[in-house]
Amino acid sequence: MQGRNKKQKDIRPQTQSPLSSFSWMEDDGFHCIMPGVAPSPDELERMTKEYQKQIRSSPMWDEMVRRFGKEKAEYL
Repeated sequence: MQGRNKKQKDIRPQTQSPLSSFSWMEDDGFHCIMPGVAPSPDELERMTKEYQKQIRSSPMWDEMVRRFGKEKAEYL
């Protein structure tokens, strides 16, 4: 069996996420530009609280508190 034909060689998985140019990290956290309507302040608050709840109930939370202390873990 010979190698792939030319067309198959040209079809390669992307090595970079198509969203990578739409997301970035800054001092105040992770930012992402997504299509659609921006969430309302109430929706952002609800999503933030849900995310914090999930982090605090994960094994990662214990590690964060152990490494940084509770105050810094809360900040992160």
